[in-house]
Amino acid sequence: MEVFGLYGEMTMYIEACESGSMFPNLRSDQHVYAVTASNAELSSWAAYCSPDDTVNGVHIGSCLGDLFSVNWMEDTEANNPLVETLNDQYNNVQRLTTASPVCKFGDFSFVNEPVADFEGNYDGAF
Repeated sequence: MEVFGLYGEMTMYIEACESGSMFPNLRSDQHVYAVTASNAELSSWAAYCSPDDTVNGVHIGSCLGDLFSVNWMEDTEANNPLVETLNDQYNNVQRLTTASPVCKFGDFSFVNEPVADFEGNYDGAF
């Protein structure tokens, strides 16, 4: 079965307060694996807030990210996407995201595949 007629497997990373409320009925036969910043009842938390909110020498006066998404993106940059699996990444991000309960939903049959199969346009350079 292809998801949306284009993909055999899909991953989704959702950053939002109560983001776990989006996937309570996601079935494994839909071939979608979703990771959320929180469960259906709790907020997610900001990151890179004052005094760490400076861009090109300018104090922005706002938070620049969220703890979950910052941890997810920094994990992606810190690890070899050909080696790190979706499951490894989930475990790392869940451990680092201490202010909200990171959750996963859907089809877990392909979580041992490498991150590079789902994120970015890997060009062979790492």
